[in-house]
Amino acid sequence: MGDERLKGSTSNLTIDQVDPSELGTVARVLAAGYAEDPVHLWAMHKAATRMTDAIAFFTFFLRRMRPHRWEVFATSDRSAVAIMAPVGHWDREYRESSRYTPKLVQTISPVAEYFQWIETFRPNVAHKYLEFIVTLPSKRSSGIGTLLLKHILSACDQEDIPVWTWSSNPLNLTFYRRHGFEIGREIRRDSSTPPVTSIWRPPMPNG
Repeated sequence: MGDERLKGSTSNLTIDQVDPSELGTVARVLAAGYAEDPVHLWAMHKAATRMTDAIAFFTFFLRRMRPHRWEVFATSDRSAVAIMAPVGHWDREYRESSRYTPKLVQTISPVAEYFQWIETFRPNVAHKYLEFIVTLPSKRSSGIGTLLLKHILSACDQEDIPVWTWSSNPLNLTFYRRHGFEIGREIRRDSSTPPVTSIWRPPMPNG
């Protein structure tokens, strides 16, 4: 029954790799999708400007990542987006570029530096890093997020490569577990920052 419901709600959708010209749209979807996320609420603590600040942050993030090998995927209706990165030889180049964070981002939020701290817990093996995956609030529980994630994981399985990610929202852990992720330990930097959970998915032979 669940499969039929999923098929009916997503049968007209495809998954696209997003062109740089659409990064503004992707930034707005990310900002809306993470509006109630604990890290988002901690980082964008001014409610009156939260959405504007989040769009500005994600816009900067997306522009900064363009020289590197991130991949941005979205459903054809642009209601769900995901960002993936291969972890390997590109790490040194990325970290060199991350030493300087423009004052705009420093003013908006400490989230960029916090993300970099979280990434120090990545496994020391070649893998794909699922940095973001989000669905617009109005489209949740429709199977769209599952459609997007299945597309990404299928490609990783074909490459025989594992996937690492993290979540700051405990409500999302069931979603990841359902797709073969192993829920790891909770990590917390200090008492003022929200904890996050490390998540790992080995490649599935029949993916």
